[in-house]
Amino acid sequence: MQLTIDTGLSTRLLRIVADPQAVDDLRTFYQEGPPSTGHPGRWFEQIGTPEEQDRNRDRLTADDIVALSALNIRLPITVSARLLGPDAAEISELLTTIPADADLWAVPRSELSPRSPAYRLFTKFRAMAWNGGEHGTAGVTASKLLARKRPRLIPIYDHQVSQLIDLGKGASWWISLQEALTAEVRDHLERAHEVAELGPRITVLRTLDVILWMRARHTG
Repeated sequence: MQLTIDTGLSTRLLRIVADPQAVDDLRTFYQEGPPSTGHPGRWFEQIGTPEEQDRNRDRLTADDIVALSALNIRLPITVSARLLGPDAAEISELLTTIPADADLWAVPRSELSPRSPAYRLFTKFRAMAWNGGEHGTAGVTASKLLARKRPRLIPIYDHQVSQLIDLGKGASWWISLQEALTAEVRDHLERAHEVAELGPRITVLRTLDVILWMRARHTG
C-alpha cells in the first residue's frame, strides 16, 4: 500500500503551535480544580497512577476504558467486555510489539505502516467499535484507545482535528504527522508544555493534540 504524505502539514502546524494562544489554551484545558470543574479531557492521563499505567502498558485495563470517557467516548458494554475478556490476550500480544518508550518522530516508518503491529491493533479497535454500534466514530475511538496505551507514539485524530488540519486527500495521518514534527515544531511544543506548567504525564504528542483541539473549538 502506497502511503501518501501531506508535505504542507508542518507549515500549518508551526503556525498554530507558535501562536501564544497555544499556551493559553493548554492552561485552560488543564486548569486544576474539583472533578466537576474544568475540562473533563484533563483526566485522560490521570486515571490510574503512573506506576499502574507502566505496569499495565502491555494490557488493557478497566482504567483505560474509564479514561476514554474523559474524551467523550463511552464504549458499549459488549465491546468493553471483549476488550477485557476474550480479545485481551491478542491485544496484549500486539501491544508487546509496539514501542512504548519511543516518540512518533523517532521511530522507523515501518512502525507506522499498515502492516505494523500498531496499525493492526488500530484496525482491530476500529472494527470492534464499529461492530459495537459506533459506525460514525469507530476510528476516533480506536485512535483514543491506542493513544492511551502509547501516548508518545500514537496521535489522536477526531472530527475537530480533522476539520482544522484539513489533511490532504489520501494522506496518512500518522506518517504525515511524523514528517511534520520537525525540530522547530517540537521546540515550540516543548516550550508551550513548559510555560503552561504541564506535568511529565502529558507527552509532547498529547500537548499537540490539546492545542489542535482547542484551536478547532475557537475556529469552529
